[in-house]
Amino acid sequence: MGLGKTLQSITLLVYLKFQRHCPGPYLILCPLSVTDGWASELERFAPKLRVMRYVGDKLQRNSMRDTICNYVNKQSLETRADPALPFDILLTTYELAVLDAKFLSRLCWRYCIIDEAQRLKNSATVLYRTLLEKYMVPRRLLLTGTPIQNNLSELWALLHFCMPRVFGGRKEFLDAFGPAATATQTITEEDSPDNDDLKDSKLELKRLRQILRAFMLRRTKAALVKSKVLSLPPLTEVTVFTPLMPIQKRVYVSVLKKESPKIVGRNSGSASGPPLQNIVMQLRKACSHPYLFEGVEPEPFEEGEHLIEASGKLLMLDIMLKRLHAGGHRVLIFAQMTRTLDILQDYLQYRQYTYDRLDGSLRAEERFAAVRSFSTAKAASSSAGTQASAGPFVFLITTRAGGVGLNLVAADTVIFYEQDWNPQADKQALQRAHRMGQMSSVLVMNLITQHTVEEVILQRARTKLQLTHEVIGRDEADLEKHGPAGYDNSEMQAMIVFGLKKIVSDAKVASELHENTLDKAINKRELETIVDEALNQRAPLDDSEVKREFPTHNSHNALGDLSTNRLIKVEDGKVKKELPSLKSFSALEDLSANRDIKVEDTKPVDTHEALSILSSFVDIYPNTTSQGRDTSLGKRTRNHPTPEADLEAVVKRNRKAEENKRAKWASSGYKSLALPDTCEETGIFGNEEDEDDYIHYLVGDCTKPRLAPGESAIILWCMDDSGTWGKGGVFSALARLSKFILEAYTAAYSAGDLHMGDVHLVRVPDTDATDIMNSSIKAEDKRGVWTALCVVQSYDGRRKIPRSDISLSHFESCLKKVALAASKCSASIHMPRIHVGSGGKQGWYVVERLLRKYATAYHVHFNVYYFQRKASQYD
Repeated sequence: MGLGKTLQSITLLVYLKFQRHCPGPYLILCPLSVTDGWASELERFAPKLRVMRYVGDKLQRNSMRDTICNYVNKQSLETRADPALPFDILLTTYELAVLDAKFLSRLCWRYCIIDEAQRLKNSATVLYRTLLEKYMVPRRLLLTGTPIQNNLSELWALLHFCMPRVFGGRKEFLDAFGPAATATQTITEEDSPDNDDLKDSKLELKRLRQILRAFMLRRTKAALVKSKVLSLPPLTEVTVFTPLMPIQKRVYVSVLKKESPKIVGRNSGSASGPPLQNIVMQLRKACSHPYLFEGVEPEPFEEGEHLIEASGKLLMLDIMLKRLHAGGHRVLIFAQMTRTLDILQDYLQYRQYTYDRLDGSLRAEERFAAVRSFSTAKAASSSAGTQASAGPFVFLITTRAGGVGLNLVAADTVIFYEQDWNPQADKQALQRAHRMGQMSSVLVMNLITQHTVEEVILQRARTKLQLTHEVIGRDEADLEKHGPAGYDNSEMQAMIVFGLKKIVSDAKVASELHENTLDKAINKRELETIVDEALNQRAPLDDSEVKREFPTHNSHNALGDLSTNRLIKVEDGKVKKELPSLKSFSALEDLSANRDIKVEDTKPVDTHEALSILSSFVDIYPNTTSQGRDTSLGKRTRNHPTPEADLEAVVKRNRKAEENKRAKWASSGYKSLALPDTCEETGIFGNEEDEDDYIHYLVGDCTKPRLAPGESAIILWCMDDSGTWGKGGVFSALARLSKFILEAYTAAYSAGDLHMGDVHLVRVPDTDATDIMNSSIKAEDKRGVWTALCVVQSYDGRRKIPRSDISLSHFESCLKKVALAASKCSASIHMPRIHVGSGGKQGWYVVERLLRKYATAYHVHFNVYYFQRKASQYD
């Protein structure tokens, strides 16, 4: 993790090529986000090696395969048995190695290097079996910073992959060394210093380590720094406990109330019963931000202070970033969910902070551009002697997409907004900033919501990281189980009910105060004090004592020595330094020493007590429905709630206005082509990392969609509400495509049927398209080409710039309607590259994220066109 594995591997390939005269070819497999880093390092340190980057879409890969085949076909028949190739090194990803195995496995590879080889820890995966059984690779090199994340089976999988003849069956390996590893974890020297079984087990593991030395080269930061081979700036890790805001408590309570039958459906100690993992995930969402739940964010959906004040974490983050920005620091923010990044992105835009973003939905080019943008800005500003914050201030990253392999030393601060179930993943992620090349002191901050499931997850991670893994070394933690599947129901149940009494107590007080203002529930000045103390923990560069300290897992504090890794806690307006370890997962156990909690609160919560607490939520929140949805959530941030009588009058007026409008349309012969508003939410919050790629990037004209025979298409274009058709570009192309498109737009304006968020669906040629939403009509009868005119810009001639930027909320509303319409007629959507807000790269991030969201939700393909301008093609 930042110790030069890439450079050492490149040196090995150069040695094989030019010293041992091994011609290759060599295969390098790595995560998609890392391919650009590998390519740049190869170009820098081994410019004589020919490198082919085998990444891209299907058409690009077909072109590269054709290049390889043509190169081989030009050679004589005698040499084709072992042909020369147009590259020395083929650089690609795990996924493409499996997807295109039929072609790539036909090549006789001399050497294979697999970066982040923990991907091979499961010998039952398709990736493992494909590489082991289909590829002809006599020599293999695995690179990983965490050879064991869970158990000895993973170590066997890596060893067996490298040397299947030496390390044969898994059962024999585990029978030989598994019992010894288990004994060293369950029996400690403090418990039984003279235990013979423990001594025998340690001897067995010592023998295994001696065997591994012949096959494994292992280095750690602590060892290299101690031997003065490596010099790194100090690393300080701080855990900041954040409060639950009033709206978060309401959402948290709503989840608990809805799921209370499952929670108390089994005895507290039972490991069986209904699965509770989903409940924990919902509670974690409430801890991150309540707007992750549909229907919680108040209308109108506009950026504002309500976005920050709705979440304790975001409120704390806002204070942190304000101070970090003023100090010229640059920040990495890691989260687990892409929807969390969406909210953080809205926040950064609202605060006008510059940022880049990397998650699993970004295509390869966008990932590389984001990493380069963040990294090169640091180099440019440093060379110019300017402040380090000249580039993007924040880099938003999902832990699984960007937590490994990247070099992001341009940042000196790492914030974990959400923690991974596996603490090793977070450990890997923080190494993106604390590695060779880092010149500044690094501060890592973990945001944990107090009195919630996040506290218990943190304690479990700390407990696991304290365990010394005797097989690999003292720097590796054994995580026998991680993730929601690693808990049985009794542990899940105790995790869920953790902190219930505190939350109920706070909720009752907040209910009595009516929670009208932020300061009544949370003292912001106290939070600023907490943040200041956390930021002051950053160690100075000349602090030699801290520089020698690195996170070690045999100390009392799993995150490191308390002199360098302090825990800050919000508790009654005071700063609490240390949180004790939980010896079990009983609710509130072993915490009374550091909290002002009564003795009876530290007892485990049994089934009857938990049911009683959950039932009391009804008295606190009477507006919570039996389905668990709090019907008043959307009203809490409104400054002027509408009285019930006024609301009824508004409804009557709106109904009358609608009837008058329909009568006017009937008399003039106007028929609206606007798509109806939909409340359909099917699949919106499903798996966002869908295996199918629904976003395609093309070069050409979106008004001339590329279609298969019989395929339908919807051309998406953004309009304003002025009623005046634009000139040039897509406007001219659409007008030439069908005059009815222009006429339909102007007719809608004349009829008063042009509003922000409307989508007018016009069929090409000139036929009515309203039946596209009629589910009784067969899909084959809806074939054709439509144009979706999305009204997402307002026009006011009195403004200095009459036409506004594209409204993000209205664009999303339109995109949802178009995606639903496309799914009804099995059509693909074709559009130019569009930016929202002030435009630029960040504006495209927002659009692409929305395309991913609704493409995977409705299983609709989006085709984004890059138009190559020539001599005024449209004019």
